[in-house]
Amino acid sequence: MTYNTLPETGDDRPDEQDLHTLLARLSDPDKGVRAEAMHGLVTIGGPAVPACIALLHDDDWKVRYRAAEALGLIGDDRAYAPLTAALGDGKDHVRYMAAKGLGLLGDPRAVAHLRTVQRDENEFVRRSAAASLGKIGGVEAVAALRSALEDEAIGGVREVILAALRDAGAD
Repeated sequence: MTYNTLPETGDDRPDEQDLHTLLARLSDPDKGVRAEAMHGLVTIGGPAVPACIALLHDDDWKVRYRAAEALGLIGDDRAYAPLTAALGDGKDHVRYMAAKGLGLLGDPRAVAHLRTVQRDENEFVRRSAAASLGKIGGVEAVAALRSALEDEAIGGVREVILAALRDAGAD
């Protein structure tokens, strides 16, 4: 299912049924179907944002994960506050994707939130937060990365932090 242009109208706007179908597929037991649905939502773009934001509160963490992924890839500013809230999700996969999404948005306001996530219990969440800080860049992001580097004991996370420092333009 691809949503670049709807063939019958030539219109690139999805109808309500297209959106509803994709949202329902985010709950499919098959990981591939969920991934395809997420990519369909990204193709739809802005009109899918409100529904994706609402899905960040779904009972199923896999749905929340894919909703956070879609929001980051769509890149709409409306996703900033919901993604920062998702950094506190009880499921590490969702926190990881929320951190990644904030990096894709590139909003410097996210630096303070990502700094906090650098202390997350899950190393992959910390990696994602570091990579996002590197994408956002700026003095505050570099300071957050340097601070995280001092406290980080896991080699793989340290490597991501060092790469993020390079991405952020730190010396």
